[in-house]
Amino acid sequence: MAITPEANWPPYSYSMGFSIGSTAIPDPAKFTGAESDLDTMGERDATGYLHRDMVATKHPLKLEYNNIPWSLVRQIGVLLRADKFQFTYPDPFYSSAHTIDAYVGDREWEANWSPAAGTWVGNLKFSVIEY
Repeated sequence: MAITPEANWPPYSYSMGFSIGSTAIPDPAKFTGAESDLDTMGERDATGYLHRDMVATKHPLKLEYNNIPWSLVRQIGVLLRADKFQFTYPDPFYSSAHTIDAYVGDREWEANWSPAAGTWVGNLKFSVIEY
């Protein structure tokens, strides 16, 4: 299943492979990611050697959509309301799309009237945080 565009709106690109659960979402205008190691402890001894207990590597992401139909802002927003979901995205450190168990962090949206389109358009930014 995929989110589809409104009538009279350009088709969305899905080439990057983003999805929330089993629903494909359009490629964002911009996205950033990171790979972060989590430690339960880390100390240096008298020689300066680091003793650490790394327990996991996590992948936080930020996505940004600009000038999209208001209905798309709403559709993506509904998908992000789950307490936990699977999120698939392109990760440059993996050979294909990478799927994580995630939750949504901050969500920012903005609505603007577009006389040219004759409808409301929106901007949406949100962060996805791996469990």
